[in-house]
Amino acid sequence: MTADQSALMRVLRATDLMGDRTSLTVYPGMTGMSENAFINVKNRSYTITAPVELKDGNTSGVVIAQAGGFGGWVLYMKDGKVHHEYNYFGVERTNIAGQTALSPGKHEIKYEFIADAPKPGSGGKCALYVDGQQVATGRIPKTQPYAFSADEGVDVGVDNETMVSNDYKPGRTSSLAKS
Repeated sequence: MTADQSALMRVLRATDLMGDRTSLTVYPGMTGMSENAFINVKNRSYTITAPVELKDGNTSGVVIAQAGGFGGWVLYMKDGKVHHEYNYFGVERTNIAGQTALSPGKHEIKYEFIADAPKPGSGGKCALYVDGQQVATGRIPKTQPYAFSADEGVDVGVDNETMVSNDYKPGRTSSLAKS
């Protein structure tokens, strides 16, 4: 790492406005939240829990997305099945998904990442749960160590800029019911 890269990494680490916070509640319609104003999910284990209400068994749409096509993560529904995709710098993607479409109505979706080690770029195990039942597992070999994007933020209910995943189209594609 050059001196310039090292200085940039110190700046990126120092501008985390959330500090040591370990939880954050977001709501539908919150979009464009900058990376340093959102809970840091890099270089650590974390859990994302999302209460959703599905209109039908073919529900498709983004639940929450961070960053975009050049790296980030997204929790979304496609044809009624829950998915999580981790996009490593746009060159390597890990997608896990439930095998069964969810029934219409209220559900709790949970994504869990367990880092191999608390160090920059560490990979780890991942799992998806619906209503407390594990529906998918996987392994993310490596993660982005310092930043996802300088200009793409976190969006709830939509992925507003470049798409984290190629599995859905740009724009507000959600058929998730408003709750």
